[in-house]
Formats: sequence, structure tokens, C-alpha cells
Amino acid sequence: MVEGIRQRAGGAIARRRRELGLTLADVAREMEVSDGYVWKLEKGLVNLENVSYQRLLALMKALRWTPEEFTQATGVAVPGLTTEEMPGVPPVPLLKVPLKGSEEYLVLGLPGLEVDPRDLRALTHRGGFVVYREGEEPEPGELAVAEPREGDAPLSPVRFLGLNSRRSYVVETLGCPTERRTLEKGDWLLHRVVGEVRVWG
Repeated sequence: MVEGIRQRAGGAIARRRRELGLTLADVAREMEVSDGYVWKLEKGLVNLENVSYQRLLALMKALRWTPEEFTQATGVAVPGLTTEEMPGVPPVPLLKVPLKGSEEYLVLGLPGLEVDPRDLRALTHRGGFVVYREGEEPEPGELAVAEPREGDAPLSPVRFLGLNSRRSYVVETLGCPTERRTLEKGDWLLHRVVGEVRVWG
């Protein structure tokens, strides 16, 4: 990375920190590094192309940046987000998740899941959202999203417990307290949850 690009990245990091009203110590604590390291980042003394992927993620989280916003502000490519790759870091599969609503999120992979955007949707839940595969029924014990076939009832995440003797879905709500419900197959669809994602910021 040439010196000018380092200075641009450092300046963007410093501006973002000040915009959020954070101190060097605040960012350092979130990243689990020293104040001096954050100071060096802001002065362009650290080559971000040689920073570990996990540390980049910690920096983005501390400054409440999405990977796209980080790349746009600093000019530094996040592995997997562009065709450029960071040395020593494998490319990260990307997944554009259509959210039930007006926003979309970019997910950098889910543990144990081969990322494939086909039929994947998301539902806001617990300060983030659950990602589910539309049309794929869950196994007993798995999380699912319950969707009414008709009407305006909201989608809700549930735990699928199995089928009763009438072949209806038996589910448990995830609220507090939990509640067991029976959902008729003719009235409801269950979609298998493949992961949970927390939204930064």
C-alpha cells in the first residue's frame, strides 16, 4: 500500500472515530489492542493490507462500519468483498440477504453453512436477524420461521418440536416465557433457520 493510501485510510478511521464520539481507548478496548496501536492506525503507520482479517472485523465493529462502508471510506479491500484478496487470508464467501422489509444485509458467511443466496431470507430478531431457507422444512428441535399462508400475521421465529397425531406442526415460541403452540399445516409454513446474525452498531 503506498503511503498516500495509508494516510487516506488513517484519516478516514480518525474521522469516523470522532464522528461517533469515541476515544482512542474506546476503540482500543473494542479491538483488544493498545491505544498506541489505534493511534498508529489513524496516522497511517500500519499497513492495513497486512492486518489480520479478525482484527479488521474488530475495527469495523468498533467504528460501526459495514465491510462495504469500510472499503469505500478507506480504499482498503476486505477479503471476499472485492476481487482483491488479502495475502494469507482465504476469500470469504458473501451472501446478500433480502430482509423482510426495506433493507438488505451483507453476510460474510455462516458457521458450518455453504453460503448460497438461493431462497435465503432474513427476519429481524433479538438485535439482529435469523437467516432462513425459504421452503425447507426444519427437523425436530431446530429453529424455524413460522409464516402464515394467508393474512397479515407477522412471521415469527420458533423452535420446531415435531408433528402431532394430526400431522400438525408443534412449535415452541422463543419469547419469555416460552409457549407451546400447534400450527395447522394448511394454515402455516415452516422455514428452516440456517443461522443467526447480530447487526453491528
